[in-house]
Amino acid sequence: MKKRIRKKLHVGEFKQTGNVIFINTDGDEQTAETVLELFEPIIENHSLTLAGGGTGRIIIPPGIFCKQMPLLAGIVVTTVADESFDPDLMMILVYVKGASEVPQQALDAIKEAFADERYELQISKRMELWNS
Repeated sequence: MKKRIRKKLHVGEFKQTGNVIFINTDGDEQTAETVLELFEPIIENHSLTLAGGGTGRIIIPPGIFCKQMPLLAGIVVTTVADESFDPDLMMILVYVKGASEVPQQALDAIKEAFADERYELQISKRMELWNS
């Protein structure tokens, strides 16, 4: 398969993965605000992109109207938008645009930021963004 086609289909060296993160907010608006504030420096330091949300918020990756949103990001956003989603949780997909995977340092920073047991942090294994 030609390089141009592999890039367009996100396969081979162009495959991208992300991690889905679940954070317990107990449905509290203030806790949800705190979660997003804790994410800010991690996003900036590791060039992360977020999709998902919860507790009355939906996070849509920037620039989706210009480019196609990864399939997994779309699934996470629509799941959160579905009214049957657990209001006590935030479900956030993290990935790095143009990179094959989320760096371990970024995942470690997330674990450290949400080390408090009240968040009940869960990080999924790497999942393909485009071909789920």
